[in-house]
Amino acid sequence: MNRTQLLLSLAFLASPAALFAQAPPRFTIDAADSLHADVTLQSLEETGALHFGVAGARRTAPRWIELRQVERKLPALLTRSFLLLSNGDRIRLDPAAGARLEDTRLHVRPAASVPSWRAKGLDLFAPYAVLLFWSLPEGVDDADRYFTQLAEEPRKRDAVFLKNGDRIDGTLSALSVKGGCTIATERKKIDVPPSQLAGIAWNTDRQARLRAKKPFARAALEDGTRLNLVDLRFEEKSRQWFGKTQFGAAVEMPEASVLALDYRLGQAVDLAELAPTRYEQRPYLGVAWPLGRDAAADGLPLRLGGSTFEKGLGLHAPCQVAYALDGKFRRFDALVGIDELASPRGRAKIAIDIDGKRIDVNAGKELTSQAAPVAVRLDLDNAKTLTLIVEVGTFGDVQANVNFAKARLIKKE
Repeated sequence: MNRTQLLLSLAFLASPAALFAQAPPRFTIDAADSLHADVTLQSLEETGALHFGVAGARRTAPRWIELRQVERKLPALLTRSFLLLSNGDRIRLDPAAGARLEDTRLHVRPAASVPSWRAKGLDLFAPYAVLLFWSLPEGVDDADRYFTQLAEEPRKRDAVFLKNGDRIDGTLSALSVKGGCTIATERKKIDVPPSQLAGIAWNTDRQARLRAKKPFARAALEDGTRLNLVDLRFEEKSRQWFGKTQFGAAVEMPEASVLALDYRLGQAVDLAELAPTRYEQRPYLGVAWPLGRDAAADGLPLRLGGSTFEKGLGLHAPCQVAYALDGKFRRFDALVGIDELASPRGRAKIAIDIDGKRIDVNAGKELTSQAAPVAVRLDLDNAKTLTLIVEVGTFGDVQANVNFAKARLIKKE
């Protein structure tokens, strides 16, 4: 192939027609009564009915629980250039763009995962904002733990964080792209230029809560953005997602940018949302481990197999946690394993007890951080109780942190 032919070939591959001609991504659809693997999407109606193609046939899932792109990892939680909202939405921002505060409106410029937002910017009600950060302050070694604690911290004043690690508490009175921010303390007003500004954490007493009033889809995008979406639909012709965020912004996204959708307030109930009837953890050398709800037992995100999950349980061996089911559920699902990053030496054995009947996960063999996580999908058949059991492996309790990602119960019809 000569140089001219090569350039023409590259131009064709970069053209919209060539991109459109590429095969659409494949998905796995988890429905209440079945699992559909390696399918192509056809349409999603606002009613929630999901149409898809498999082996040349058209199928429909009137009620679905999860939609996941095949062989795509869920990205880590954002820790740089991001905006965190009170409903848990995390929006990746353009690292080169600042932000602007005008009265009660916050204007930011997101990254490219949502093209319309990238072009026009995003305006939202400022009291929805929890954290707005461009960089990690000096002296912070663990970004995940730092932002988890900051998001959960009650604050009666706004807090401005400088790149050098300093923190200024007061009342944020101005924020602009060129001017940085101004914060009023008890003694004086302090101007912080953009070159020194790492981020802002807002007063939690003045925060407005975004509450879900109807079922919604939780979306994980390929750039790390995570959004709660309502009125969501998918069009086969344009291969685009259309919907609206809980904070009222219209959204349009390419099919490939959405890695996963979890349907919330529907047929799935997350174990982390339920109060256990019993939790027992046997401390070793006086060190007791808490039950992690939507986090690992050590407080880190729920990571398994290269993906980061938002929902699930974190446990440390040896322990047991029990739940009352009262015959209301048809199935229990989870992805179980050990975080290879935080617990490289971790080993544990896992079992699940349903109404007194023990079921050994992984055929009773211990799980290690190097092994792939194990998918659990168990029929409950009018079960009254469910108990998760984590036992020590060959390394005892050393780094024996076990994550039950996507631990959920599926309701009966």
